[in-house]
Order: sequence, then C-alpha cells, then structure tokens
Amino acid sequence: MARRPVDDPSVAALERIRKEQQQKPKPRRAPLRIMIASDPDRPVRTLTLPRSLPRVLAAAGAVLVVATVILACGSWKLNGALGALEHRVHAMMQAADSVALAPGGAPGTGALGAGLVLPAGAVRPPSGPVGRFTVESVNNGETMEVAINLATGEADADTYRRLRHLMRCLRTGAETPIDPRLLDLLYRISQRTHQKIQLVSGFRAPMFSLATLSYHTRGMAADIRIPGMTPMMVRDLAESMGVGGIGYYPVSGFVHVDVRDERSRWTDYGHNRQDGEGTEHGPEHAESFDLAGDL
Repeated sequence: MARRPVDDPSVAALERIRKEQQQKPKPRRAPLRIMIASDPDRPVRTLTLPRSLPRVLAAAGAVLVVATVILACGSWKLNGALGALEHRVHAMMQAADSVALAPGGAPGTGALGAGLVLPAGAVRPPSGPVGRFTVESVNNGETMEVAINLATGEADADTYRRLRHLMRCLRTGAETPIDPRLLDLLYRISQRTHQKIQLVSGFRAPMFSLATLSYHTRGMAADIRIPGMTPMMVRDLAESMGVGGIGYYPVSGFVHVDVRDERSRWTDYGHNRQDGEGTEHGPEHAESFDLAGDL
C-alpha cells in the first residue's frame, strides 16, 4: 500500500486533531452528591462532597489505627511501671513503720514489722537520753506527752502510735509515718519556748491538699501555735533555728514548719480563711518573703 506524502492535507488534518486532543484538559469527575429527603413537606437537601474524600478518610483511618496501637503499647508499659513503683513505695512505708514502731526490739517483731529483716551486720541505735514535750490538738483538744530518744529522734512504739493518731488527717482519719526530723524539730521548739506545741494541722490526705507535693502529705510538716507567742514571734524563732520550710499565716494565726532540705519562706494573709486545717500551704498559694526584709 502506497504511503501518502507528508504534505497531504488529510495527514496534516489528522495530526492537528491529535494535538488538539492531547492539549484538551481532561474532564473533571463529578463530585459526590448526597440527597436527603427526610420530610415530604420540606425541600430535598443536597450535600456535595469532593471525590477525594474517601481516599482522605481511608488515610486518616490508617493513621488513627497506628496511633491507637502506639498509645496502647505506651499505656501498657506505663501502667506496668506505675504498678511496680506503687509496690515499692508500699513496701518502703511498711518497712519504715516497722522500724518506727519497734525501735528497741528484735527485727521484725514490731506491730507492723512482721517479716522485716535488717541487713547482715546491722545494729539498732543504742538507747540514749529521753526528751519530753507536750502536743495539743487545737481542733479536738487531744493532748499527749511525747517522749523521744534524743540519740535517734525516734519515739517509743506506744508514743509513736498515739502521736500518729493525734497528727492524723482530720477530714479522712488517715495516718502516715512521721519523719523523725519533724519530731526532733517540735521537741527543740518546745525546749526553746518552755511551752507545749499546739497543733493546727499535721498529716493531710493528698486529695485534700492542693499544694504540689505538700510536705503535709509526707509526714514532714506541721502547722503550730505556741501559747504566749504571736505567729510572728514563732516565725522568727523558727528562722533562728534554721528550719527548712517556714510559712507565716498571720490571719489564720499559725506558722507552718517542715523539714525539707532546701530553704523556702512565704507569707499567706489568707483573707477570710480562719480555718487552718483548710488552708493551703506553700509558696504557690502565698507570697514569698525574705525574713531580713520582712521585719
């Protein structure tokens, strides 16, 4: 079959039509339309959705599935770590109670010390001189004499039980181990003033303490008053003794003292908050102060 010459008009026309077809834009796909006819008395509603929506939803679903799997694995590992930490803290609290409730007995024979074994070669601190002071709860009138071993700062088993109960959370009745350093601090304040310690607030259950990591929730803090002394006088006394945490509450009429390692000072005028047990404690709830510039 003979080929047509290149300059044939029909060949040029076919080439032109082919180029026009290539340059012509592709027709757009019609969007998805959803028609809703829920009420015969109302006009039909039409929702227009882009054609790419199914692909977008499929991709988003895949991402969501992957994220869910990752979060589930992380949550499982976190729950395991929290469970192990809670178990260790519980064991430590039981050990602390065992030692505190049986300071002079054999290992593991205290009221809460069954099964407690001291490390090989460990010995209990020798008994030493005994210091005594009186604690009175201003909320319910409970009063007791506290006797502590001045060599160890620990109280005997019976005194420790009674003092834990006296310093309990008044809203829940819960108790917590008392830091021996707090007992020693209260004893030294009593010795300096020759007065009893009036306790406004001791242990506070975490759900009733908004202060972050409050020392009241760890048995390391007490809100106190001293008969015959103003809150400012008690505050200045605590400062002279190098107390770690001191909170001055002139309206509520008490001073917060704790045995934290770092130095922290604050003042809370607590307007319309006379109830010391319900007053929050900590610099985040008050105004910080430096004693040298506050006198």
